[in-house]
Amino acid sequence: MATGCASVGCDSDLADGRDLADTWGQVWDILPAQWEKINYVLGRRRCSCCGAVNTAVPPCGQAVAVVYGPNLNAAAILPSSQGNVPVEATARMMEAPLEAKVSTGFVARAHERLAQALAGAGFDDAMVAALRAEGVLCADETPVNVVDNVDGDGGMATGSPHVVTIRTPGERLVWYREVTARSSAQIRNLGVFDGWHEVLVRDDYAGYHQFDASLDAVQQCCSHVLRHLDYVAGLDDDNKVWAEQAARALKAAAKLVDQATATCTDINAEAPATALADARELYDQAMLVGISDNLSPPWHKGNHPGLVLARRLQHKADEVWLFTKDTRTPWTNNASERALKGPKLHQKVSGYWQTTLTLSRYCRVRSYLVSARNHGLHAADRHRQPVSSSGRRRAGGREPGPGPR
Repeated sequence: MATGCASVGCDSDLADGRDLADTWGQVWDILPAQWEKINYVLGRRRCSCCGAVNTAVPPCGQAVAVVYGPNLNAAAILPSSQGNVPVEATARMMEAPLEAKVSTGFVARAHERLAQALAGAGFDDAMVAALRAEGVLCADETPVNVVDNVDGDGGMATGSPHVVTIRTPGERLVWYREVTARSSAQIRNLGVFDGWHEVLVRDDYAGYHQFDASLDAVQQCCSHVLRHLDYVAGLDDDNKVWAEQAARALKAAAKLVDQATATCTDINAEAPATALADARELYDQAMLVGISDNLSPPWHKGNHPGLVLARRLQHKADEVWLFTKDTRTPWTNNASERALKGPKLHQKVSGYWQTTLTLSRYCRVRSYLVSARNHGLHAADRHRQPVSSSGRRRAGGREPGPGPR
């Protein structure tokens, strides 16, 4: 305890002070990281039938080899997958707090090993099956830079490589998958939407239109709709009137649905239903005005953008307004856009992926770790393997030996 008074301007000795009831303080910290070398004595036995020699296998290792353990592998994987740190920087970071001087090759191989283990365990098939069991899914995609964009036959793929994310409206399941081109065929080959009969939240990219006939319903991303309305509103004063009216109607409807959800109010009750009907009427009127006002004005290429947008939003009004009838459905696809911030930031830091294969590994590992985290599972624990009972363990030895690889 301090012996002098801590009050500003008072340096009195506390020896003559009066004791009061104790209070408390708490500090959370981590234990200092340190190397631990564990030697295993591995039993060997020759089969009496075929004569083959069988050797016990150490946990997370192999016989007659020195390897890094699961904790160090996790330390190599997490900064890149979760923190978007390049492999070179990850190797340097590991040396500072852990005194683990590892190579960039080890960091890259740690990712490769986890991705291969997930593939061998059928992770992608399990994710597809889990997603197809959902009643509402959100989907979006973003372009990425790949130096060698190789297709499934080993040739250079045509088109631009993208990362697609398919996820539940909450963050329970988030699946990333690479495609070599943003095409209808590539999206169909993901295996999630073909023959799926539920609700899809998306923008109006034509690659998803192929599934509309078999879907129960579609929710257009209203964030995209609002951006399009904002663009048209900026063209001239006439378009500003109807475009802003439509935007206000959508925002008012979203607020009503949010309030009803927060208060557990039936959206079909008299007051919410009336207010939603009024908002929908304002939207429908705005579309009629947008079409009428833009039938004649010339445009340098094709029809006026206001006419194109008003006709599209009128034709797809039920898709825009689905969220007012099915409260499971979010009114925007912002969840997918947030999920794609990870790959975008990773590319911003690293610049590119070397090959389609390394992009595929990144997508699989990130899908696994993000979905595990969203199920309340600690990311580092996802790398640990069950300890085998084979062999006899002798821990703590630090005698000279070959370095780990």
